[in-house]
Amino acid sequence: MIDIEIRSLPDYLEQVFANKREGFYHEVADLRIMFRGQANLEWAPLPATFRTQDDFLNEHFYIREYERQMPGECAGKSGIEILIDAQHYGIPTRLLDVTTNALVALYFSCGEAETEDEDGKVRPSDGVVIQFQPAGVFMYFDPSCVAYAEYVRRYKNGIHFPDSWREGLIEAVRQSDGRFSCNARSVVEHMLSERAGSFFILPKYSNDRIVSQQGAFLLCSTPFVKRDDPGFGEGVFLFPDEVRNDYERLIDIRYVIPAEIKQDILVQLDSIGVNEARLFPDTEHRVKSIVSSVRRTGVAGGRKD
Repeated sequence: MIDIEIRSLPDYLEQVFANKREGFYHEVADLRIMFRGQANLEWAPLPATFRTQDDFLNEHFYIREYERQMPGECAGKSGIEILIDAQHYGIPTRLLDVTTNALVALYFSCGEAETEDEDGKVRPSDGVVIQFQPAGVFMYFDPSCVAYAEYVRRYKNGIHFPDSWREGLIEAVRQSDGRFSCNARSVVEHMLSERAGSFFILPKYSNDRIVSQQGAFLLCSTPFVKRDDPGFGEGVFLFPDEVRNDYERLIDIRYVIPAEIKQDILVQLDSIGVNEARLFPDTEHRVKSIVSSVRRTGVAGGRKD
């Protein structure tokens, strides 16, 4: 992983293409590069439910309550679509927002955020665009996606997963509409192993925001390990903080956006149509974009000094 400081929009585009010119395509595999923009360089790229042990343990309760209280939103949808919708509305999930569009990621890296220095003083924080290693992606109906969605919705109970539930999960995956649901057993066996890792998902474009942001997700997982202690049953999924550093191995390059140039880059992005109104296509955000654009460009059409 390397860090590259960015000073302008043209600088950013030059660096993106210079560093991964050959990585956008691959002769054999369909590899893609995903990006994520964060307003604070210091934030770990972890999904909401992996940031605290309480949320990790409550993950299945969040989803079950979402389905119970919002049946109309869930009707006719697959498990992974329900997780994606829940994420969209603010439910903590194991899905981390990413995008296939480097400009979208740059926009989000220029958001307002604060950090505390060594003297305890609060100051605006640098942003970052995370460029992940080129990787294969799963479609939302792939058995691996189905397996994790069904696990969270129906089979998760803390960090334990009894062997007696294994066949039930395999059958749930097998009965899905996925093209390769015949691989259900191998998918579940891999999920319940120390080799289990995170992977990228291309979702159904089910809402305007995902379309506008060219959104995708990193579905985060933790290894399943056997424990000698009988109190752990057959095995447990590790807590995220036990494997936090593993996620850093997915990162290829970090483009660092100094706090003092965030506004300049937002003006440059606005000039080519990448702004709040474009990325959040609803009335509230379109109006906010109008106000923000006028404030950035100055009074009466003239740029502020």
